[in-house]
Amino acid sequence: MSHGLSPTGAKILDANDDGLVAGHPAALAKLMSDGLLVPYTADRGTHRMTEDGWAALDAWRKENRGRSALADAPSILPKLPGRQHEAVLTAARRPDQRVPGQDDPAHRAGEAWFRGSTLRKIAASGYATIRPEQHDKREVTWEEAGRPLYLTEAGRLYARQRGNIAVHRRRVVVTVCEEKKLPAPGLDEYGNPLPDHQAGDLYIGDYHQSLRAAADALTDSALIFIASALHGLVPLDRPLRPYEVTLKDEEAVGPETILWQAAGLGLDDADVIFLGGQDYAALLLPTVPHLHAPLAGGMGEQRGQCVRARDNAGIREGWWKEAATLHDEHAGR
Repeated sequence: MSHGLSPTGAKILDANDDGLVAGHPAALAKLMSDGLLVPYTADRGTHRMTEDGWAALDAWRKENRGRSALADAPSILPKLPGRQHEAVLTAARRPDQRVPGQDDPAHRAGEAWFRGSTLRKIAASGYATIRPEQHDKREVTWEEAGRPLYLTEAGRLYARQRGNIAVHRRRVVVTVCEEKKLPAPGLDEYGNPLPDHQAGDLYIGDYHQSLRAAADALTDSALIFIASALHGLVPLDRPLRPYEVTLKDEEAVGPETILWQAAGLGLDDADVIFLGGQDYAALLLPTVPHLHAPLAGGMGEQRGQCVRARDNAGIREGWWKEAATLHDEHAGR
């Protein structure tokens, strides 16, 4: 490739016509090492294309004539061999769109799961991919990392065509933490520390409970995350101890941590609704620019909006349509 761009790097640059670039941290690191990006000092979560970056993008566009891999694909994707076909359709039926392997709870529960040979072929097909982690120095493959695989846009297209499954991007909801929490778990009768509370149980204030009720109505619990002032984006089942930290404190989570967490959660490939205040929205937006924040006003007003959304499917679906539109706009579609 004369332009020197990987398919992932080309996709990231092609989606950022204004020259300000965001994307998976590992891919951004590779583009920076190649001299195609430099940090954008006004925003720690964003990078700016260099002259070499623009030249590489122009060359790639000329070679590809502006076409995406999906646009070049056959109108009907060829059917995969049996186990690979089953693996893609199984992932498409899951809210998290993960291809279950031996490390997945589905294996322990006796549900459908797939061996490494199938996962290897699915990864090679481009229908599923791994997500980056903070210690990555470059883009890594499934062969190198062995991490869980998640459906790509191409995988979802395959599931729609070959499995008649109405699968689209994952629907993720991010809520915020709150000051009022459960007390520390304490000790058992032998003086040993009791297990920490799960994040989904830790916050007990009325405001957070309203947000959670709306989030539970909007999406599956596996796709709900809490923006913690100390820990960043955490799933509901993560054990947490009570803490007293706000976004104004020195030890509060920073933009770089949010960048890596969002990449690891695949928020670039999800429609995302945020339920909470503007301070947390400001923390998330540089990394998740397609974030849809439908709540407005003070806490009391927001609680009322959450109650209405919880009870009205039309409101919820309207929010998701807005989130999908924002995603498409930021993806350059």
